[in-house]
Amino acid sequence: MKKKLLILLIIILCSVFFLTDCNSFNVEFQNKSVDSVDLFRPLSKEKINEINLESNNFISVFIKDEKEVILSEKEINEQIAIASLTKLMTAVIVLDNYNLEDLISISDFAIDTYGTAGSLQTGELISIKDLLYITLIESSNDGAEALAEKMGRSTFIYKMNEKARNLEMKNTRFINPTGLDEESLTNFSTANDLKKLVVLILNDYPLISKILSLPEAEITSYSGIYRKINNTNVLLRESEVYLWGKTGYTQKANGCLILILNNFSLNNDEGYVINIIAGANDRFNEARKLEKWLEESFIW
Repeated sequence: MKKKLLILLIIILCSVFFLTDCNSFNVEFQNKSVDSVDLFRPLSKEKINEINLESNNFISVFIKDEKEVILSEKEINEQIAIASLTKLMTAVIVLDNYNLEDLISISDFAIDTYGTAGSLQTGELISIKDLLYITLIESSNDGAEALAEKMGRSTFIYKMNEKARNLEMKNTRFINPTGLDEESLTNFSTANDLKKLVVLILNDYPLISKILSLPEAEITSYSGIYRKINNTNVLLRESEVYLWGKTGYTQKANGCLILILNNFSLNNDEGYVINIIAGANDRFNEARKLEKWLEESFIW
C-alpha cells in the first residue's frame, strides 16, 4: 500500500512539474510572439474618404519588409498600353547585360525614331551610362533604340520578354524598347504586372532609382557634346514625398505614371508606397489626388 502511495505521489509531482514547465514555455512563446509582431502600417482611419480618380487603371500599394498591402485599386489585371513605362524594363536589360563604361555610336536608325528627347546626333559617341540617364530622365526614344541596337534589337526585345516571364508578369508583352505604338501593335502590361517590375527595381537595381530621382542632370558625351537634361516627372520638383518615378504617354496608352513615395510618416524609411496610374487625361493631377487621399485616409 505504501509503495502504491509513493508511486502515486511521484506521478502527481511529475505532472505538476510538467504542467508548470509547459505553462512557462507557453508564456515565453506568447511573449516572443507579441514582441515579434510587426505593426504593419498604414492603419485605416475610421472613415476612409472616397477616392475620385478618372484613370482607367491604377494601383496604390504599401510595401514594407517584403509584405504588401493594396490601399486602393481599379482594374489592375486589365491589359493596357504602357508607353514609356517600357523604359524601366529597357534599363533593367541594359544593367543585366552591358558594361556601363562602354561607348555607343548613335546610328541613323536610332535618330529616325519618333521624338526628339535627348537631342542625340548621328555618329555621336556616348557611354552606355550617360545614354541610360538620357533614356530614363528625358524618356528619349532615340536613346532606348540605341541601347537596344548594341546587342541587336531583336535579341534585346527577346530578353525584355524573357525577364517579364521570369518575374511572372504573365500579362505583359514587349515589341520594342521605347513604348511607342506601332500601327495596331503596342507594348502592353497591367498595373499589377508593373508593380512586380517596380519591386524588382527597388530591390536589385538602385541605379535606376537613383537616376529617376533626379529632377535634372548634366551630361557630356565622349564626343564632347554637353547637355542639361530635365526629368519628365514634374512632381519631383513639387514635394519630397515623391522619391522617383517614370512617365509615359502615347495615343493608345494616354497618360501613364509610376511613382514611388515615402510612407508619409516622420520615420519614413519604414516602407514605401508605389502608385501606378494609367489611362489618365491628366496623370500628374491624378497622382496629386491619390497622394492627398493616402494622407487623409490612413494613419502612418
